[in-house]
Amino acid sequence: MNRVILFTVLLLAGLTSAAKAQSGGPYEITSWTIDGGGVVNATGGSYTLSGTIGQPDAGPRLSGGAFDLDGGFWPAAIEVVSCAADLAAPFGVLNIFDIQSYIGLYNTQDPAADLAAPFGVLNIFDIQSYIGLYNQGCP
Repeated sequence: MNRVILFTVLLLAGLTSAAKAQSGGPYEITSWTIDGGGVVNATGGSYTLSGTIGQPDAGPRLSGGAFDLDGGFWPAAIEVVSCAADLAAPFGVLNIFDIQSYIGLYNTQDPAADLAAPFGVLNIFDIQSYIGLYNQGCP
């Protein structure tokens, strides 16, 4: 009985054809975006596509405080240089503008100024922590 099963499996394996990827033909994948959401029932020929997306087009750099946001896709990895005391332009250089920026954060009770325990409370320990970070410098 085992030989019959083995023969049947081998026979079926020999009769099946391999699935091949498409080569040539009228199909093409192009890069594009739909701003703000998606599409319902996009049609072309005998095909219909429905879906949602959320990738906005690349646009101008958005900046706020010590943060920048660039939209779009990044083609390669980038190096991120971190300097916790560098809070104001020109970035990569510590100067009086960084100190003024920290004082502004502290005076407005911004959580970004909360650098030391007890967290959730701004006090002299946060100021001392910022001074320590500033004195370490930037790479």
